[in-house]
Amino acid sequence: MFSLAAVVVFLVAFWGESLPASAETRGGSPTGDGNFIESHTGHQDRSRIVDKLRRELPGHDGPAGALFVDPRTVVGARLDFVANLRALGPKRALFERSIDVIGANGVLDGVEQLWPHCHEEAHDLGKVVYARLRELARSLQVCANRCNAGCMHGVLMEALRQDARGAIGPPRAGLPSSLKPRINDLCRHDPEMIARYSPGDCAHGVGHALMWLADYDVQPALDACKLFVEPALAYYCATGAYMEYVTERDPEDAKSRSLLYPCDTFEYPTACARHKMGYVVQRHYRARGTTADLVHACERLGGSLRHGCFHGLGNAHMGLIAVGRTSLGAVCLHGTREDRVVCIEGAIERMARYHEDRALTVCAELADIDRQTCLAAAKNKMYSTTKDLSLYLRP
Repeated sequence: MFSLAAVVVFLVAFWGESLPASAETRGGSPTGDGNFIESHTGHQDRSRIVDKLRRELPGHDGPAGALFVDPRTVVGARLDFVANLRALGPKRALFERSIDVIGANGVLDGVEQLWPHCHEEAHDLGKVVYARLRELARSLQVCANRCNAGCMHGVLMEALRQDARGAIGPPRAGLPSSLKPRINDLCRHDPEMIARYSPGDCAHGVGHALMWLADYDVQPALDACKLFVEPALAYYCATGAYMEYVTERDPEDAKSRSLLYPCDTFEYPTACARHKMGYVVQRHYRARGTTADLVHACERLGGSLRHGCFHGLGNAHMGLIAVGRTSLGAVCLHGTREDRVVCIEGAIERMARYHEDRALTVCAELADIDRQTCLAAAKNKMYSTTKDLSLYLRP
């Protein structure tokens, strides 16, 4: 993790100037082109400083580990892999050909070299790792938390696919209820999983896998998420399912669907809008829209979709707020008390996960009850099963 001093060094090196004060007072776009907006962990337009704030130290699968190849013995093969990866993209077939030659560690190194903030780029690698090892514990050890848990998500996709093999019918037939004991045990009792991830983080990863297994058919994936016994884990599962859907389908949906689809159509709208708003905000700023316009758009909504809009508004601006290009107050201190709570939590929970000191500094800019909300969010971080989720679980 990086100290605040390191953040300042990066700011000076990469931008050389701060956000003009007038941008906030006008309610204008903090970025112009939207390059700093939080949409998805794999988006290549995000600023390098946000990458630094969000990256965790990669796990290391040592020389005796599964699927490890000493990099000193395959220097040329590694260079060839990176060249092929750049030309072909992160495809499963390439990973399958390469993993025995340069190891999973070599493949991960190559992916992170080309996509330093990778996530979905490692999904197919996680699938290959599990297909080779056919053991969850060893597969999780290989992936650790590299590519921001993208490799782990791929492991879950392949593991649950094999669990459900032969039981999945047509797209709207749903996923098999036989997954219920598997996913509940996985996120609460599996030793390797709980050693590396919180139950909520695990459920989020399961959600990614379920949406993929449902072939991006939203309702069956959400129905499968409700196989979790705990409402909090069902909700976090929905965040993963929607994140997977939006990452894959937003470009197509943006052309023909409503602004917040599928969040305005299915259950758990807040879980959906948390991620969807990143793409909405990015397009809005690229069209020279203002922050005030976004706030007004959220205020025109009602119920849980309104909460989701404000929650996603905060999450989308996390990077900008972290580096001082806009303030938490400019983004979140609008609307009702509930609107402010979900917006602050959207911005701070993720920031605190990767840079708690910076999150606490941002919280200090607020006053009274808003500061207390912010400090609680910094303490809870992402995927907490002890925080009050009542605003997020409303229909």
